[in-house]
Order: sequence, then structure tokens, then C-alpha cells
Amino acid sequence: MSLANLLVTGASGFIGRNVLLRAPHGGRVWAAYHQDSTLDAFVREQGLSHVQAIRCDLTEPTDVAALVAVTGRVDACLHLAANGDPARSAEHPAWDLQRNTLAVVTLLEHLRADRFVYVSSGAVYDGLQGEVTPSTPVAPLLPYAIAKLASEHYVRAAAERRRTIGGYVNVRFFGAYGPYEPERKITTRLLRAVMSGARTIPIRGNGLNLIDFMYVDDAVDGFLALASAAGFSGTIDFASGAPVTVNAVVESMARVLGVQLQIEHQGVTEEYIEFRSADTTMRDRFGVAPSVGFDDGVGRLHRFLQQQIDGTRQPA
Repeated sequence: MSLANLLVTGASGFIGRNVLLRAPHGGRVWAAYHQDSTLDAFVREQGLSHVQAIRCDLTEPTDVAALVAVTGRVDACLHLAANGDPARSAEHPAWDLQRNTLAVVTLLEHLRADRFVYVSSGAVYDGLQGEVTPSTPVAPLLPYAIAKLASEHYVRAAAERRRTIGGYVNVRFFGAYGPYEPERKITTRLLRAVMSGARTIPIRGNGLNLIDFMYVDDAVDGFLALASAAGFSGTIDFASGAPVTVNAVVESMARVLGVQLQIEHQGVTEEYIEFRSADTTMRDRFGVAPSVGFDDGVGRLHRFLQQQIDGTRQPA
């Protein structure tokens, strides 16, 4: 399936920026963003002449109508826009519902697309243990996970009942790390601390909860494969298949940077993951499997962060 006309929502975010960098140059990419006014400059600096950044508040019908008036019907929409902080949803569930579900519903009321890829979350398995798949019954209690699960149903309804979009994929994504990720993300936050000289690393909780994330290049290539694939509609998991504990993340950083680190466990964490995906659809049907090992990925992120530091030290 052609991606001559691709709409990316949440394009100014971590994964969105990496999508813009890796999307095919042969077509038009519409990059929808809300509050980050630096996206235009990013597009210019990276020489992305095929990308057009468009400001849009996806919770506002007039904004969305204006966006769709510009893009017209698109070959595919990759919906990344969301509240990306699960912990914040516990404190502000109404706000999270607006960012994670109302935005999807408002977009679907106006959008016309041959394919819709909704980036959901592995968090919908909140509260479960052991192996899970999209056929596993779920009943999450974390507001973030509830909003993501509701959005999945709205996407399916738009395709099967309203028929305003063609094929769809609800991707229960387990996470990524890499360049341009938020400073609060554990990989960048801890790497920056270590690079600044910290040798005692504070971790919320006991550090035994699982993180199943992949290097962002692998994630983006998977999303683009789903956006261009035809003949499949449904819900799938997208995970590295090699979950690690938070403690192991710190140990990997120590190994890659060649330093000794001490972990200091503090308090509790809102998102304590004890499940892992057993879904192999991404590999078996779409031929997508992460190829960047964790130590390699941490090394790549470290080099990116170091280049940022070196760049700021250069004279204007």
C-alpha cells in the first residue's frame, strides 16, 4: 500500500520526530502538532522538504476540520498524539481522558483515511501477570490504560460501523527509548544524571517491575510497516519480546558507560508491570522484529546526548 499521503498526529513528540526522520521521502507527510512551536524549525533543520507541520488541537472540532481540509483523504494516519505520562493520569484522570480519548474521537469524526494506525499501549494489561495477548480479558484500573482501551473501541467502530476509515490497527505498544525522548523518561533521565557525575541512582519502587521497550528506530519502522500494510484490521501487541527490570536498565547503563552505579530504591511506582506479551503477529504477519539490542541502544542514546552537550559548548 502506498504512503504517498501520510498524516502523523503528535508529530512533535518523541516518536513523532523519529517518524518524520524515517518516513519515505517520496510522498507527502502531514505533521500535526499542538503546543510545541519548535517543530517547524526541526523540519527545516533536518531538510524534510516533504513534511508540512500543521498546528492542531485534536480536542477542538474546528481545528480538526481545518486540518482535514488541508490534508484531504489520506492513505494512512499514524495516531501518536496522547498524554504519554501514565503516572500523571492517576492524578488528573479527566485531563488524561481528554488527551487520550476525546482527541481520538474528535479526529475520527472528521478524518477520512484508507488506513488508521492507533498507537495504544501495553498498559491496557494493567493488573495482570505473566503472558498476555490481545485475546486476554482486560480490566485496567489505571486511568491512562482505561482511556487507551476506550480509544481502541472507538477506532474499531469508526472502521466497522461508520466506515469513515478503511483498515485499522490498534497497536498495544510497550514502549521505546532513544533520541528526542522526554527528559522524564528513565533512559534519558538516568543517562544525563550519570553523565553529570551521579553514581547513586534513585529508583521508584523495588526496581523489579518490567520494562519491555525497544530502540526507537525499530519502533518507527514497525509503525510505518503497519501504516503501509493492507488486508489486516485488528488489535496487536508490539513489544521487544525481551523485557528487563528497571534495575537491569541501570546495570546496562553502568556497563555501557564503564562506571560503577549504586541503586537507591524509593517509595512506590504507579505503573508496576508484571506481564509480558506472547503475541507474535508483528513478526509472523508483518516481518517486524526489533534488531537493536538494549546495550547497543543505550550506547546510541548516550552518543546522541553527548553530541547535544558538545553542540551547546561550541561557540555561536
